[in-house]
Amino acid sequence: MSRKAVNTAVVKTTFDLPDPLLREARALAAQQGRPLRALVAEAIGEKLEHAVGAAKVGEERRVPWEKWRTRLKQLPDGTWCNPDGIEDESFFQSLDEARREPWASRDPFGANS
Repeated sequence: MSRKAVNTAVVKTTFDLPDPLLREARALAAQQGRPLRALVAEAIGEKLEHAVGAAKVGEERRVPWEKWRTRLKQLPDGTWCNPDGIEDESFFQSLDEARREPWASRDPFGANS
């Protein structure tokens, strides 16, 4: 029978929380019958899990946009065009995919990325 080593080390740390947030957290921990540190550790874990998941979704959303962008050429006046013209059906399919995604208010061509 083999066993994996698991790092269960606990690190103590100190940080400042706004009083109203701390009161709510203490009340919730007491209501659930568990230590505040368990509630805080769970909350941080959930936040990190969400952030990692959101980053993966962001990368998946970027694929249709990059497919669309690779077909564009920037002109000297700063505008963009599709040199293959309006006959390029795959360009419009990629454009439709990109349009379905909610984009943050930033330069979609990557100047602000």
